Amino acid sequence: MVVGPLGNLYMEDIRLGKKIIGHKHPAYIIAEIGLNHQGDIVLAKKLIDIAVEAGADCVKFQKRNLSKLYKKEVLENPQQQEHSLQYLIGHIIKSELTEEEMFVLYDYSQHKGVDFLCTPWDEDSLRALDKLNLPAYKIGSPDMFNLPLMKSIILQKKTLVISTGMSFVSEIDQLISYLNDHNARYILLHCNSTYPAPYHDINLEFIKVLKEKSRYPVGFSGHEQGITVALAAVALGARIIEKHLTTDRNLSGPDHKASLEPSEFKTMVEQIRILEASLGEPVRYPSRGEFINRENLSKSLVANRDICKGEVLKYEDIALRSPGKGTNPLKLRYLIGRSLIARNLVAGDYILESDVDFYESAHLRNMDIKHRWGIVARMSDIDELLPKTKPTFVEIHLTDGDIIADRDYSSHYDVDLVVHGPEYYGDLLLDLSSLDEGVREKSIVFFNQALDHARKLKNLFRNKNELVKFVVHPGGMNMEGALNKHIDKLNDNLSDSLKKLNAEGLELMIENMPPLPWYFGGRWFHSSFMDADEIVQCSKKTGLGIVLDISHAALYCNYACKNLEDYIVKLLPVVKYVHIADAAKYNGEGLKIGDGTVDFNCILTHLVKTNLWFLPEVWQGHKFGGEDFLATIRSLKLINRDF
Repeated sequence: MVVGPLGNLYMEDIRLGKKIIGHKHPAYIIAEIGLNHQGDIVLAKKLIDIAVEAGADCVKFQKRNLSKLYKKEVLENPQQQEHSLQYLIGHIIKSELTEEEMFVLYDYSQHKGVDFLCTPWDEDSLRALDKLNLPAYKIGSPDMFNLPLMKSIILQKKTLVISTGMSFVSEIDQLISYLNDHNARYILLHCNSTYPAPYHDINLEFIKVLKEKSRYPVGFSGHEQGITVALAAVALGARIIEKHLTTDRNLSGPDHKASLEPSEFKTMVEQIRILEASLGEPVRYPSRGEFINRENLSKSLVANRDICKGEVLKYEDIALRSPGKGTNPLKLRYLIGRSLIARNLVAGDYILESDVDFYESAHLRNMDIKHRWGIVARMSDIDELLPKTKPTFVEIHLTDGDIIADRDYSSHYDVDLVVHGPEYYGDLLLDLSSLDEGVREKSIVFFNQALDHARKLKNLFRNKNELVKFVVHPGGMNMEGALNKHIDKLNDNLSDSLKKLNAEGLELMIENMPPLPWYFGGRWFHSSFMDADEIVQCSKKTGLGIVLDISHAALYCNYACKNLEDYIVKLLPVVKYVHIADAAKYNGEGLKIGDGTVDFNCILTHLVKTNLWFLPEVWQGHKFGGEDFLATIRSLKLINRDF
């Protein structure tokens, strides 16, 4: 097992066909066709088509050598058996497909782009299916104790998907012990083997027990009616869902009554995908839309009267008023009894933490920060932020207004400068990779104006005689969907655009991007400059360094189911500068450390070995005298003393 960033146990992932089964991957959905084809290969193909249309990942059949499974007299005279066995044997005999028919269905499934699995009920059937080189074998609940059959599969180094119906917990424990002793790859499915299963007998809570016992992901094989239980199983952690599929529940046979009809199966898949999207991660942070509502609707701490510098704040001196752009009311108790040290307040003024000595206690005093660190600023607030934060450099984020106004500045600053290029020009979203040549040309023209402005700013800062870092977003975004098939063209366009920029005196650096950014208040899709291999290749082609944005990288790795540590290690040789903040899920960007799911203990072991500059790019970190910028640096130092 793997320990996740929040301390919880993640089970080892398993590849099954075209998909990966694991904690961060969508549930793998098996359409169990079983015997519901009635022995008719035409109906079997129709059921495969229905499964594909519904969005299933896999279709599953069953294969038996009846003469090896049952006594001769049972097969020859099923009517002399118990009534229930008469019915079952008769249907099995009628529905059994030949080896050739099974191969035809395998080829048909491959053509339709869906995985094909089968349950071998005996060694002869396993040998027949072995010719298809299936990625895994399904073991039904009746064969959960068939260790010789499972050993044959283990020797083939194939994954076992095992239903655990009709069993005791002690038997499951023995099975897991056997599988672990033989280094088997397996996925256990919680199951109740009644057709249909009564809801009160299903005990979905046992999925949690299976997760604790197994070293691999677990799933659920459902024989109950409807889709509700399958949805609940996903919510409880099932990473495989197996449900029977039929064209008509009124057909004869043992499984139809416990099966889903086509529209039901499709609805189940759709609802599972909605459920997975809403489950998210074990973290809570305001979304971008919530941030807007938070500011508009929540409250801030304000002065309830005129208060002079030096006065001690009392409870009655402070009121709560909307909008929520000032100090959070949760910090009220920290302000009471403290003196105003910064300024006089007029009734209604926001009370900032920098107005009281709380700010001084929050500074980085007595912390030996070994790496160069900076803050985000604009020329409009730099004079307020620098005295309160005392960074070693400042990253100025240029806006189109700054560039168009092209103001003259008289102040000089004893810190180094980094410049972040603009993202907009009026209503135009700047895009140096754009497939629209008109957009790309306008972006090039405006970026050259931004570079001219940056050279002007450069003279105001300590590193004016050096190359100043200039951060560029590569472009490649689209509102309708990702342009994945155009990645090569996007990167070619980017390379061409960069050649047309006049970067004299500046060091262009390209920033890696998140998958679902927000521009102009809406969600967009990024296509390029997210994959590590692609970024390294582009960096070598252009000769430009990379700005590693940890938050963007984490969002992309979450979205693409990649390992963040591996991603960072791969990028580090071409990284020249770091933006650092926490992240969660796909669009929880720029969070304070601890509010997201990034394992900073892990990634800092790599980053502290470099001499890179670090910028805490926290959402609205400039507020209250740069409080959250300082909090980020403190957190990094506390996590790794070599920072």
